[in-house]
Amino acid sequence: MGQLTGRVAIVTGAAQGIGRAFAERLSAEGCHVFVTDRQASITDVASPIGATGFVGDVADAQHVRAVVDAAVAAHGTVDIMVNNAGEVKQSGPLDAWDRADSDFDLMVGSNTKGAYLFGRAVAPIMVEGGGGNIVNVSTDHVKPGPGCHPHHGHGSMDLYNAAKWALNGFTFDWAKSLAKHNIRVNNICMGATDTEMLRGWMGDDPSPEILATWMQPAQIAQVLVDLLEEGPDGRTANSIGLYAGEECVLGPPEAL
Repeated sequence: MGQLTGRVAIVTGAAQGIGRAFAERLSAEGCHVFVTDRQASITDVASPIGATGFVGDVADAQHVRAVVDAAVAAHGTVDIMVNNAGEVKQSGPLDAWDRADSDFDLMVGSNTKGAYLFGRAVAPIMVEGGGGNIVNVSTDHVKPGPGCHPHHGHGSMDLYNAAKWALNGFTFDWAKSLAKHNIRVNNICMGATDTEMLRGWMGDDPSPEILATWMQPAQIAQVLVDLLEEGPDGRTANSIGLYAGEECVLGPPEAL
């Protein structure tokens, strides 16, 4: 049996792409997996891998509570929380004023509030259980790769970037607060990965040259497993950068 066998894991945004790869891989490692997504197709993902699926919005506190409570009712605890849910949308300071509230709620709700709510819900359970892992899924926009300016923007992505930067606040503060309880908290910050969301963002089919640089969801899932298998003495408060065109592996821990 592997190190993750029997662990209880929740993965958000698991209907497709990286979230689906996380759920499938954790199930293959022997975890009891609970998945959630706004898309009804989450049930089609959950059933073949023996996971328990929920349809709902991660920004809805009642939905978050229902997912977490179901995991505890079934298995007594939550060991692994993967906050993967999120979406991307163009936005900027010159957008129409009448979109300001709705755009903010959409982007911050999916990319930030969901991680906040699930983190708040599972942290006391992990404390009672003696430890665990919270993994927040971010972007290379907040951890640029080799040759990039350390604090660069992209233009027309202000809400997405702000929402992902906010995950740093939760990750680093939670890591410090929860370290004494053997709970590790880390970010995975990946670049271009071949997912439905990225292909939708790109519009027309990207060129074969661009596609060849993209990472695959299964590669990101392998990094997640490697991170979890470090165990209670592994890294915490790290932002793990994964970059298109570079080797997709878990690098050495960052010095804190």
